Amino acid sequence: MRTADAAVRLAEVERFHERREELAASLTHRWGAPYHWGLQTVRLRTATEEIPEPWAGLSLRADDVYLWRTDRAPQPADQGPPAGQEPPADRAPGTDPAGEYGRWVALGVADRDPYDEVRLLLVVTDTDPP
Repeated sequence: MRTADAAVRLAEVERFHERREELAASLTHRWGAPYHWGLQTVRLRTATEEIPEPWAGLSLRADDVYLWRTDRAPQPADQGPPAGQEPPADRAPGTDPAGEYGRWVALGVADRDPYDEVRLLLVVTDTDPP
């Protein structure tokens, strides 16, 4: 929604973030607790190094994403870490240099550009996060 009214845009952004949380709950039920990954460092690194897509573009559109590895066996949501704790280190971004675990799924809201539409993003890739 492109609009000059900041209050309208803020309401739209909040609605998209609520929808992201709903979808994240469904994906968590399937794949277990996600890694909540802030993209600011990736965004800053794009100025000095080559960051592979889709991560470079995603970092320019969203501030953070939920991230899952899809080839792990589905896990009930209650097997994930307690709220506020990170998932095990072997499931964190950048911990699979050999590419053994398959695809990554990233879920975020593209709301960084105030002149662009707000979008719910779901990215599936074989490329490991940087």
